[in-house]
Amino acid sequence: MDTTTVLWIVVGAVALLVVVGLVVFLARKRREEHQRAQRLEDQRRAAEMRKQAEEADLSARESEVQAAKAKAEAEQAMVDAERLRKEAEQQQADASKLHRESADQMQHADAVDPEVDTDATAADRPGAENRATAENPGQEDARRPDDPHRQSGT
Repeated sequence: MDTTTVLWIVVGAVALLVVVGLVVFLARKRREEHQRAQRLEDQRRAAEMRKQAEEADLSARESEVQAAKAKAEAEQAMVDAERLRKEAEQQQADASKLHRESADQMQHADAVDPEVDTDATAADRPGAENRATAENPGQEDARRPDDPHRQSGT
């Protein structure tokens, strides 16, 4: 082999090495660019996932606050209901007491009135109509038609 051939072989080998080196360099650069793009995409997705997680956490905290508020309102309603129940019981007791006192006062008035026969039935007593209609509104006159205390036109 002569020097020219050797020279061409060396030039070809160098050229081949340059081409291989260039291919390797470009492939590495392309791979690094792809990895960089992939990292940027991963960072973008991670940021989006963080944002969604924060929104979900905020929504969960809002739900907890609303649940606590609803629970407090329910407890307040129970307290109010208990208070109203006690008030109703007290009013019922007061009404029963007034009714008993009224009946006692009526008996006392009957006992004091000389024209009232305390041994007669309640329907035969004067004023029984008023007591009967006050106790049972809408009830017909319970007294006898020949009762001298019955007013005409009623």
